[in-house]
Amino acid sequence: MLIKLSNEMSKLLLEEVEDAQSLVLNQRKVDSDTKELEVSDVEELQLLINDEIVYRGLDHQETINNLGKKLYELYDEIFHQRHSGD
Repeated sequence: MLIKLSNEMSKLLLEEVEDAQSLVLNQRKVDSDTKELEVSDVEELQLLINDEIVYRGLDHQETINNLGKKLYELYDEIFHQRHSGD
């Protein structure tokens, strides 16, 4: 599946989500702020993002931290594209 992400979200995915790079088959720059990523298994990618939210996106009181907010935004963007056919 092809997903389009801002450079910021693409960087977050590739640098902060463990094992995400192994699912990205190809990536290309669409414009100055957008990348298109070809993902081998988008469901697995969403599971990896969810794992990061659980393990690193919550503080000790189970309150979402700044990384968690960004990961939720990334998850929601991929979810939207997956289910809208974009």
